[in-house]
Amino acid sequence: MFLQFIRHRNKAWIKLLSILLLWLSLCTLLLMHYGLQFPSALIDSTIFSLLLLLGFMLLENIFRFYLPTKSNVILVFILPFILSLVILFLGDFLIKWGIPEAFFNAEFLNSIFIIRGFIILLIFTAYSLMLNFQGKLEEQAAAEDREIKMQQMAKEAELYQLRQQLQPHFLFNSLNSISALVKAKPEKAREMVLQLSDFLRGTIQKEANKWIKVEDEISFLNLFADIEKVRFGHRLQVNFKVEEGIREFKLPHLMVQPLLENAIKHSLYGLTGEVTIQVNLKKREKNLEVVIKNPFDPQAGQVKGAGFGLEAVRRRLFLIFGRYDLLKTNAVSQQFTVELLIPQLS
Repeated sequence: MFLQFIRHRNKAWIKLLSILLLWLSLCTLLLMHYGLQFPSALIDSTIFSLLLLLGFMLLENIFRFYLPTKSNVILVFILPFILSLVILFLGDFLIKWGIPEAFFNAEFLNSIFIIRGFIILLIFTAYSLMLNFQGKLEEQAAAEDREIKMQQMAKEAELYQLRQQLQPHFLFNSLNSISALVKAKPEKAREMVLQLSDFLRGTIQKEANKWIKVEDEISFLNLFADIEKVRFGHRLQVNFKVEEGIREFKLPHLMVQPLLENAIKHSLYGLTGEVTIQVNLKKREKNLEVVIKNPFDPQAGQVKGAGFGLEAVRRRLFLIFGRYDLLKTNAVSQQFTVELLIPQLS
């Protein structure tokens, strides 16, 4: 505490010197009140004040490097007791050696010897208890900080794993489609390879930047939709509707793409004919809301609960925001709706 005050505060020496001078003055006046002359009182106060200061520094250095546990907590009281005895006898010796005989009052010094020792013991014991209490608080704070950092590292590791799972999930589907198109429609296969290359290049470049603008996310979604259109031809239509004033909003990268992929999969694999998927991005209070609507066949059993994409997005939302209510799904008649709410971090 004493050393920390010196290290971490501006002009600490000036404040400390002021406190010492005030303490020294009060002690000198107190001794003069009980009969000592000014020179003797000043020397007495100076010697014991300096010894107390050294004792504080010694205790602080001891408890900074060694904090007693429950089994040896008695050290919190033994060390101040030993230090009090050393300072009491050392101070008494220095006073008798430093005060001129003309101002020496042996009877007075002997009369206050025990009282002085008791006061020094109380001061050192109180300071020792304060140091240990502070040390316990610092240890607890450090443990909580380590726990928070470990939890954060675990979250980041899980988020990274989810991102790594989402990309291959889409990549494998695209490669299977390319493989099917190579012989039947080589030009379409080439087009899809180029689009897939652009898409993956963009995701890799954005890997370090976890949050991107809505405008950038829409570009990725358009590129992804174009890739899917090569796979499914005229059957697939994806309509984007972006509300004015939200293009500067931000969201975690690859948060919407798994939901769109899930909508495409459950629409086209369960229905025949053309399929239109609506993607609406709008402002909801101060947050970003993404609504994806796709048709589905309830009898086909394609949309039943949440697929991998939904679960991955839901887990990412919880790891980032700590909430489970940001992703909602609703199946009414032949339309499946996903509502995604992205809080905007200030």
